[in-house]
Amino acid sequence: MSIALLAADSEVAWLLSPWKPLLICAVFIAWGWLVSTHLEKDARSAHLDAQKWNSIYVGTAVLALAVMLFAGNFYLSFPIGIILLLAPILVYWKIRNEAVAEEYKYKLGVDSLKSSLESRKLAKANRQATLRFDGKQGEVQVPQKEDPQLEIYLTADELIGQALENRASRVEFQLTANGCQSMYHTDGMPIKQKPIPADIGAKVLSFLKETAGTDPQDVRRKQKGTFDVSGPAGTVHVDLTSSGSSNTHIVRLDFDLSERVIRSWESIGMLPEQREMLDQLKQNDRRHGIVLIGGTKQSGVTTTNYAIMSQHDSYLSNLITLEQEPIATLEGITHQNSEEMEGDYASQLQTTIRRDPDVILAADLVEADAAKIAAKPGKEGPLIFVSMPASSTSELVSRWAGFVADPRQSFDALQAVVYQKLVRKLCENCRVAYTPSADLAKQGLPVNTVEQLYRKSGQVEHKNKIIECPVCKGNGYLGQIGVFETLFLDSDTRKHLIAGDLKAAMAQAKRNKMYIRLQEAAWQKVASGETSLEEFGRVNKKKPTKKKAPASK
Repeated sequence: MSIALLAADSEVAWLLSPWKPLLICAVFIAWGWLVSTHLEKDARSAHLDAQKWNSIYVGTAVLALAVMLFAGNFYLSFPIGIILLLAPILVYWKIRNEAVAEEYKYKLGVDSLKSSLESRKLAKANRQATLRFDGKQGEVQVPQKEDPQLEIYLTADELIGQALENRASRVEFQLTANGCQSMYHTDGMPIKQKPIPADIGAKVLSFLKETAGTDPQDVRRKQKGTFDVSGPAGTVHVDLTSSGSSNTHIVRLDFDLSERVIRSWESIGMLPEQREMLDQLKQNDRRHGIVLIGGTKQSGVTTTNYAIMSQHDSYLSNLITLEQEPIATLEGITHQNSEEMEGDYASQLQTTIRRDPDVILAADLVEADAAKIAAKPGKEGPLIFVSMPASSTSELVSRWAGFVADPRQSFDALQAVVYQKLVRKLCENCRVAYTPSADLAKQGLPVNTVEQLYRKSGQVEHKNKIIECPVCKGNGYLGQIGVFETLFLDSDTRKHLIAGDLKAAMAQAKRNKMYIRLQEAAWQKVASGETSLEEFGRVNKKKPTKKKAPASK
């Protein structure tokens, strides 16, 4: 009887102990975080059976928990449980390292850490310039080893070289009193580079600005300049833009900007049926009215503007653009820079319409007065493509109606609405096929129409080893493409819009097969393997709206 009571007392004491359950919970939280956020993803990227390994992890976790709770002496059972949790992870580590190339193996130990630090120091001490800068004053000579300017040159060389090596479209530098942070953008994704001290950063930005022919001492006024960078991958044209405030100095470098915004009509990402509908506006009897084009910042609207304008015959028609800053030049088209013209944007657009062109591009329209002027010619005027910033088709239409402030004039001559987003394209060299699950069908996706979809990988198998994909450099994506929502108007759709019922207008256009939603267009690109569901989900994720604070009584 006394032994039983002692055993019961011991069990009660364990249950009443506050720190033992906390220890067990802490261990399993750490284990769960490691498995879910690192090991599962790593198994997929290394082409190991992630589902099998997850089953092993869960099985040993159940066993470890049972040992910790029921094996008796906690001080003995607890470390045994931890060993059981770690055992499959260590086995996975060994199997994984045998399957991947040397540079991707996980290593642990003081010697490997020391070797890594020493190699970094040696590389930094022996680093050499890999880029050549050609600016307004000609080629910039690489400073001698004793010259303190050498560090500035090499720092600029390293940061820009890293960005170019990773197919960056631009680099942004932000200098504050705390230091200089640079960030390059590849396929629309920002990637931070290592920060540098403020004094070095200030000298690097001065070097770049001086090379581009701008005033390095002026950090407040907006300045623009250009220079060329030559390296192992060839020569790149750089457009520099600098601006600042009392606390921050910002310098942006755009690489081959004018070349990147010029794309063929077939390659921008529109579906064939969307292009076919817009091509009808090239006919003389349809070449009137307004076409709205919208998207968020850095969503490829400029590329779409140029691609649409290039479809019109510039030899038989008078084509004019009005842009805040023309990025590229299309053959046979008159490009107007609104920043260099007299008057405001609205008066400039009025002057452009009076020149009686056939097609006008009114880019970056953000003024109500300019919208009223664009809408005024109506069905008797030219075809005017109006691009405006917007976060959705609904916002684009609503903003246009609000600017014009007359429902009939807003929509009587409106021909079409085009809204777009940019998604990254899957690297065809390393993308991984998989069979869509039934869960996707529950989300409303027509998975029964395809046998397989694709997801990103970033790795390939070479000589029985898993290595980084040499095409996308381990990114899994290569380039960007547009996804478009298009709404074409007929008399029935216009009636709903004039009445202020946008939902009814979209439903009417859908019934008439004149409306393709963004999700439908995206699914076609996912189904064809151009992009992934995860990528479109990332791009189409709605930002949480901030709740307004209640008014004080």
